Amino acid sequence: MTKRKSLTAGGTLLTAFLMTSYGAAQTLTTLHSFPDGPGDGASPVGNLAVGSGGVLYGVTANTGVNNPASYGTVYSLTPPATPGDAWTETVLHTFSVTDGDHPTGGITIGDGGILYGTTYQGGSSNQGVAFSLTPPASAGAPWTETILHSFAGGSDGSLPESGLALGAGGVLYGTTYSGGSSCDCGTVFALVPPASAGDAWTEHVLLRFEDGNGSYPSAGIVIGQTGVLYGASSGTVFSLTPPSSPGSPWNASTIYTGTGAQSLGFTGLTLGNGVLYGTSVGGGNSEAPGTIFSLAPPATAGDQWTWILLHAWETSYGGYYPRAPVTFAPRTGVLYGTTNSGGKFSYGVLFAMQPPSSPGGSWAYARLHQFGHVGEAAFPEGAVLIYNSVLYGTASADGMFFGGSVYSFTP
Repeated sequence: MTKRKSLTAGGTLLTAFLMTSYGAAQTLTTLHSFPDGPGDGASPVGNLAVGSGGVLYGVTANTGVNNPASYGTVYSLTPPATPGDAWTETVLHTFSVTDGDHPTGGITIGDGGILYGTTYQGGSSNQGVAFSLTPPASAGAPWTETILHSFAGGSDGSLPESGLALGAGGVLYGTTYSGGSSCDCGTVFALVPPASAGDAWTEHVLLRFEDGNGSYPSAGIVIGQTGVLYGASSGTVFSLTPPSSPGSPWNASTIYTGTGAQSLGFTGLTLGNGVLYGTSVGGGNSEAPGTIFSLAPPATAGDQWTWILLHAWETSYGGYYPRAPVTFAPRTGVLYGTTNSGGKFSYGVLFAMQPPSSPGGSWAYARLHQFGHVGEAAFPEGAVLIYNSVLYGTASADGMFFGGSVYSFTP
C-alpha cells in the first residue's frame, strides 16, 4: 500500500498568498471566440501548445453545429504585432472522418514545428487515429497531414482521448480509452518514427489494461528524466519502465490505487521536480467532488510512493470536477489548473495552489477567476499553458457565439 499523508491549507498562509500574489491586477482576456458555424471550429478542447513567435496551436472537437460535416479542426492563433490588437486565428486542418474525427487531446509540437495529436474516432476502423501536421515550406500554403496510426480495436487500442507525449528519438507515447484486451480496458502505446522519411511509423502496445491493473485511461502520459512513463487510469496511477534490452517488455507497476469516490477517475498527471501532481474527479464531498494530490517517489527504489492530499473541494463555490491535470510552474512551484464546474456562475474556476514555505507545511488553494461572466469563457477544458508568465487555456463554451474560446489570464 502507498503511504498516505493529508494536508489542508491554513487560513493565514492562504490569505497572505492571495494578498501578495493575486491582487487586483488579474485580468482574463478572450483571444478568440469560435463562431460555431461553417468555416471555423467549435468546442476547443485539450491542451494548447506554443510554437515559434508565441503562436498557439490547438484543436476543436467539432466544426460548428451549422456545418454538415462536424468532425473537428486543428487551428493556430497568432499574436498581434501591436499589444492589445486582435489575435489571428487560422484553421490549419479540417478532419473528414477518414483521416480522423473529433480530436480531444490537444497538440504536441516536435522538431521543425510539426504538430502531433490524436482523434477519438475516425480512421480506417473508426476507432481513432494518431496524426501529424507538417508546416508548409512557404507561408500561406496548406499544412500536410499524415496518419501515423489508425487504431483498430481488439488487441490494438481504440478511442484515444488524450494527446501525445514526445520522448527521446522522436517516439510518441499515448493511451487509448478502450481496446487492448478482452475487457476492452485500454492501452498504453508507443509510435516509433521510421528510419527513412516517408516510411510508415511503427506502433507498439506497451501495456494492455486488465481488471486488476486499472482500466479506461482518459489521461495522457508524462515522461520522467530516465524515460520512465507515468500515467493514470480510472482507478490507478502507474509507471512503465523501459526494458534493459530492446524488444523486451516494459515493466509496469501500480504506484497508487484510488479509494472510494477518488477511484472513479484520475484526470491527469504532471511532473514537477521529480514529484507527480494529479487531479481526480472523485473525492471531496458529495456537493463538490474532486481532489488535487501529489505522489513523491521513494528514497530507495522499490519502496512505496508517498501520497499527499493537497486539496479536496468542499463547496461548489470553490469549483469542482477538474477535467485536466494541473500545470507546474518551475520557477515558483505553483500549480495552476481549472475546474469544469462550480464557482459563482457554475461554469468553472481557474485556481492556483501555492506550495508551503517550509517542508511539511500546508498548500494554499486560491480561486483566481470564476468563469461565466457575460461574453467570456465558460466550462474550461484542457491543462493550463504557461508562457512568458501568462496563463493560456481553452473553454468549450462562452457567452459570445457559444462555440467556445481561447483565453489568457495575467496574474
